[in-house]
Amino acid sequence: MSMMPVEPIFALALLAAPLPIIRVDDPTPISCLSAEEMRDAVADGRVIQPAQASRHARNAAPGEVLRIRLCRQGEEYVYVVTTLKRDGRVARVTLEGQSGKVATIR
Repeated sequence: MSMMPVEPIFALALLAAPLPIIRVDDPTPISCLSAEEMRDAVADGRVIQPAQASRHARNAAPGEVLRIRLCRQGEEYVYVVTTLKRDGRVARVTLEGQSGKVATIR
């Protein structure tokens, strides 16, 4: 029975750990909400509906929406939408949570 060295296992664990999302133009870190917190923010009218955010993101970076998350950046809510563009590239669109206005596209 062969044993795998500890270093590669440790390296794999580091690669699997989620990394925080940080906007390039804003040094304030982003922390994303749970599904329940997202539902509460939408129900309370603090942010637009996820379907609206998805449409805004698809208009900014046409393609298929792969993931949409509601996050906090400082005191503000932002949607972080990951899209798969028609050319096969992935885009990350950050929207203002209240208005849906596109903040960044990467």
